[in-house]
Amino acid sequence: MKRGVYEQLAPILFGSGTVVQVGDKAKELGMTKVLVVTDKGIAAVGHPKKVVDSLKAAGIECKVWAEATGDCPTESVRAGSAVAREFGADGIVGIGGGSSLDTAKAIASIAANTDEILEQIPVYLSGQKSYPNAPLKSICIPTTAGTGSECTRVAVLNDEKLDMKIGLPAFPSLGIVDPELTVGSPASLTAFCGMDAFAHANECLASKLRTPHSELLGYEAIRLITKWLPVACADTKNLEARENLSLASNLAGISFSEGDIHLGHVIAHELGHKYNIPHGLGGAVATPAIIEFVALEYPETTKKIGDAMGLDLTGVTDAAVGREVADAVREMMLEINIPTLEEKGIQYYQVMEMLPAVMNHPLAASYDGTFTEDQVKRILEQTYYWKSKSSNQ
Repeated sequence: MKRGVYEQLAPILFGSGTVVQVGDKAKELGMTKVLVVTDKGIAAVGHPKKVVDSLKAAGIECKVWAEATGDCPTESVRAGSAVAREFGADGIVGIGGGSSLDTAKAIASIAANTDEILEQIPVYLSGQKSYPNAPLKSICIPTTAGTGSECTRVAVLNDEKLDMKIGLPAFPSLGIVDPELTVGSPASLTAFCGMDAFAHANECLASKLRTPHSELLGYEAIRLITKWLPVACADTKNLEARENLSLASNLAGISFSEGDIHLGHVIAHELGHKYNIPHGLGGAVATPAIIEFVALEYPETTKKIGDAMGLDLTGVTDAAVGREVADAVREMMLEINIPTLEEKGIQYYQVMEMLPAVMNHPLAASYDGTFTEDQVKRILEQTYYWKSKSSNQ
């Protein structure tokens, strides 16, 4: 069996209605002045008010900063960190989707130190340097079921100077996963987020750092997503579906934080950075191709993924299992109306131009196997034409 360390980065308070406990939890963490980080869309829905009301009831002073933006650019982190310092925050609460939570986690790290860290992200990510000061305590409250940012060890930032997405070490103190906050999210957003969690679980199963524990969580996340994502997309107010997807997202987040992600997320990051494709969509369109590719070296793992999806793979050979499982994922993606990159205005040559960046991205090396330029080219082709069922592997 694969050797590795079992761990969970931060404790998780899970359950419908748990957001009202954020004040008590912040107080337990020693917070007295909290910057609530969110985006304008979530602020308009009203979710941050629940956080503010709970914090105030616990006697904690707070200020709302609703300027987080998609893809978490470093300039946004600079701006939020300046607000946190000016306010004198000793704690950060992030509420929203993955970008808001990553922004909140990054602010907690940067506000306690200096903006200079943002000029040297690679040396901190690689462990060559450690933060001079401990990050501020932080609580992450997701309003989507996809990124798992409440339990991951980095904040994924869009670094303008490096011209790429990269992870800044950022460790949440607590995650509060309240499925009620995801009820009513649009079907398209639900689909993108659910497929992001699916991609996390899928990729961690063939990562170098995977453990039996991360594998267990990955397979369970795939089982839950396959069963409940179509339900939630068809009925956006179905609480049972939302609860199961919130759990799946969290399990997948723990899984890939303990293990890792690889080529599929490299593609998603490049699509987001270069063409503003939503992260969940980028991960979704790459996933069938990644499954087929990984099956070449990991047919037994791919069979277990198929089992988790409820597929009958009796008599399916190792050579064919990647195609069978990938096509089942394509069918689910069709059911939940995942668009193609062409439908989003991206042309074939633009995707193929990503080949060198994908090949050389540090995250690609997390794959526990080998890959050639021709294989990555094939993955990119299948990513663009994901609706075409495979004729071969």
